[in-house]
Amino acid sequence: MPTDNLDLVSRLSQDEKTLKEHSLRCISPNDAKYGEKSKALVPYLSADAEWRAFALVQRTLLETRIEYEQAEQWNLDEVDQALEKISPLNMALLEDKVTHHDQLAVLDEIGRHVFPETKALLHPGTTSYDIVDTARSYLFKKAWNEVIRPEVGKAIDKLCNLAEKSLNMIMVGRTHLQDTSPITFGGMLAGYAARFTNRLKRCDTDFKDLRGKISGIVGTGASIEMVIGEGKATSFELNVLNKLGLKADYTATQIVQKERLADIGHSLTTLMLVLRDFANDIRILYSSAIGEVTSRDNAKRLGGSSADALKNNPINYENIRGKAKVVESGMTVLYDMIVSDLQRDLSNSVEARYQPQQMMAETYEAFCRLNKALPQLSTNEDRMAANLIPIRENPSEAMTAILKGEGWVHSTYGTGHEFVKEMGKITKSERSKLLDTALEDSEFRSLYQTLPQDKRDILNGQLEKYAGNTVNKAKLNIDYAKAIIGR
Repeated sequence: MPTDNLDLVSRLSQDEKTLKEHSLRCISPNDAKYGEKSKALVPYLSADAEWRAFALVQRTLLETRIEYEQAEQWNLDEVDQALEKISPLNMALLEDKVTHHDQLAVLDEIGRHVFPETKALLHPGTTSYDIVDTARSYLFKKAWNEVIRPEVGKAIDKLCNLAEKSLNMIMVGRTHLQDTSPITFGGMLAGYAARFTNRLKRCDTDFKDLRGKISGIVGTGASIEMVIGEGKATSFELNVLNKLGLKADYTATQIVQKERLADIGHSLTTLMLVLRDFANDIRILYSSAIGEVTSRDNAKRLGGSSADALKNNPINYENIRGKAKVVESGMTVLYDMIVSDLQRDLSNSVEARYQPQQMMAETYEAFCRLNKALPQLSTNEDRMAANLIPIRENPSEAMTAILKGEGWVHSTYGTGHEFVKEMGKITKSERSKLLDTALEDSEFRSLYQTLPQDKRDILNGQLEKYAGNTVNKAKLNIDYAKAIIGR
């Protein structure tokens, strides 16, 4: 291959080159390596998004003051025009070089574009964390509803569609990594679709319950009343928050209490742990020893290993599996954020710069990976059939269930379970089929002749008849999942 083809930098514009070189100097891999994959969250979780949201809260405070005859429409019109001109970069520079305070930087940046009389109406008796915590709750809620939830819903829909196509595709069931009675591949996928849906509903509940506050420096609302009017602090707070789609945290001090952030973190973590479980199951089925699924694009491309050019590695599923632990690790920070000395200290303010934003970004990227991987997921039905042969020849669990259903007791071996265990020992030593071994016993042979045909078929290896209600359960799970995601 000519080396010219590998010079990708030369294909970039100067702006693209500058931006990508800057990203390589970032510390977070979400920026440095995977920025393209999480760019949909930039309007919600980035520093730029926060600065703009801070300004939006100030605008909402002013809008509400008009309703209390504390400002005029022209003041709001001025701020609306200013919001089209403000520079988040200049806010950041003002905080770093001039104000040394984020909300003073916001006020100064808006103040560059409005009359002093309008600027004086901003930040009415509020403290910085009236703005910061309210803005973050607003952004987190929107990020879930507008970006992350649709991606999770898309994955659930794809799983449901794959499940519907494989409802009757039987495969070996495995407990303790040991082969046992069959399941259907569609039933397995439908079960995961329903589990994801349960977690999605939990996330919906917890993100919906995020709170804000407009109650001043220690949460009493006294400073709000000094500006808005005596006895008006509660209604003013509710009116402001209602415009932002938030409820009030009446336990707030200088800060919104952080238990609800821990709630959304827990919901994201359990969602990701279900995803980890799914990814790991696919990874096991993908293994050389089992080989029942593969990824069409990886199989075509190969080269998943730098050492073995023919390896077909489950790359996406292993990445997803690892991301779940990264999300889980964020809970340590969220739990610690619940603790604050008296009305506020800076500890949880520092921690809030990182979580749950990083957990949300990792969750989103993991489901983006899943949605990329699922259309490429391919089943190897020949391997599924081959792996099922030993169970067809030795349906030990099915035989035990059938004998229990008959209430049968052997004169020497006792219960059906004990009989099957003894026959199994002989079968393994003689490398015969379980039914052939059992039929050599006269007592079992007499019982066998009285069994219904479908039970005899199962004992002869027709395990398609030993699927129980798995198809019905799968359909119920699919219908439930699709109803919740609106498909």
